[in-house]
Amino acid sequence: MKRLILASCLLLPSLVLAKAAPVSPAYEGNCQSPRWAPDGARIAYEVNFHDRKSIEQYVLIPGQGQPIPIKPVTRGASAITAGFSTAAPEMVVHELSWAPANIGRFVYSASGPDRDYNLYIDQGSTPIVASPGADGGPQWSPDGRWIAFTSARTGQGDIYLLDTRTMEQAPRRLTDAPTSSELYLAWSPDSRRLAYVGHSTSGDNLYLIEDVASPRPTLLTRWAHTQTRPSFSPDGKLIAFYSNHTDPTRFDLYIMAPGGTPQQVAQRVVLDDAGPTWTPDSRHLIYVLDDESRYDPVYAAFVADPTRTRPVDTQTVGNGDLDVGKGTDGRVYLAVTAQGMAGDARRDFKRVYVMELANLP
Repeated sequence: MKRLILASCLLLPSLVLAKAAPVSPAYEGNCQSPRWAPDGARIAYEVNFHDRKSIEQYVLIPGQGQPIPIKPVTRGASAITAGFSTAAPEMVVHELSWAPANIGRFVYSASGPDRDYNLYIDQGSTPIVASPGADGGPQWSPDGRWIAFTSARTGQGDIYLLDTRTMEQAPRRLTDAPTSSELYLAWSPDSRRLAYVGHSTSGDNLYLIEDVASPRPTLLTRWAHTQTRPSFSPDGKLIAFYSNHTDPTRFDLYIMAPGGTPQQVAQRVVLDDAGPTWTPDSRHLIYVLDDESRYDPVYAAFVADPTRTRPVDTQTVGNGDLDVGKGTDGRVYLAVTAQGMAGDARRDFKRVYVMELANLP
C-alpha cells in the first residue's frame, strides 16, 4: 500500500503526448472503466474476461512498472479455524471509487465464493458492512466523509450511506421506494447532494436527494424509456446524463441544472458505465460517438454552446469507456479504452490509452 499512497508525488512528463499511447498491458480480455485518481498519478481500470465470466480490477501508475491487481480477502466456510483465504480468480472485482487525494484510498465491489457481492476498501481487505444481499455501486463522497452504495439487503435495491468516521456502525438507509431499485449514484462536489437512477418496470428516470442529512428524493426527469448514469459537473451546477427517450435505438447526451429543463448536447453516443465525463473546468463533456463506420471516435462538446463540438484526435479506434483527470503536472489527461491505433495491423482486445487533452475551444 505504501507504493499506492505515495504515488501522488510523481510527475509524469512522458504523458505529454500528441496522440494516445497504450499504458496498460495486453490482456485476453477487454479493459474498461478507466478512472483517474484525484491525486492525478494513478488510473484504476477493469479487465473483463468474457470467456471465464470474471472481471479483474487493477491500479496503474502510468510509466511506473506493472499494474497492481486489486484482490479482496474472503473467509471460507470454516473461516473461524481456517483464517483468511485469497479471493478466487473467477471473482468479479469492479466498480472502484476513489477517496479524495488526502485520504489516498479506494472502495470497490467484489463477489465472494458464494457469488454474493460485498464492499471492500483497499487491497487485500475484508468486507465492510457485509450483509445478506448484494452490495454494489459504491461512491466515495468528494469530502471523504461518506460512502454511498446500493444494497439488496432489504430485498429491494435501496441506497445506503456509510459514515467513514464510524465504520463499525450500520449504514443508514436513504431510500425505500417500494416499486423501484436505486442505482448509478453520483455525488455533487459539495458532498451534500446525491443524484441517482430509479429503475422500475415503467422506465428509468433521474432523482435527486438535495441533502443526504435529510433525504427527500425529488424526480428530475419524467421521460419514457431510459435516463441513466447521472454525473455532476465539477462546479456542481449541472448534471449530465444519457437518455433514449426520443429514439429507443440510440442514446443521446443531455445536461440539466437540478430542477431545470434538460438540454441535448450530442446525439448517438456510447454509454460509459460511470456516466458522462466532464473536463475539470466544467466547460466540456468528452464522449465517444456511436459510429462504427468511423471506429467510434472521441469528441468534445462545449457545454455553453453544444453546436461547438470537435473531434479529439486520439488516433485510436474502437473507443469505449473514458475518463479525464488533472495530472500532478497540472495538465489535463484523457484515458480511453480502445482496440488499437488507426495504423495498427492487428486490433484485438481493448487496452487503456492516455494522451494530454489540450487546446479545447
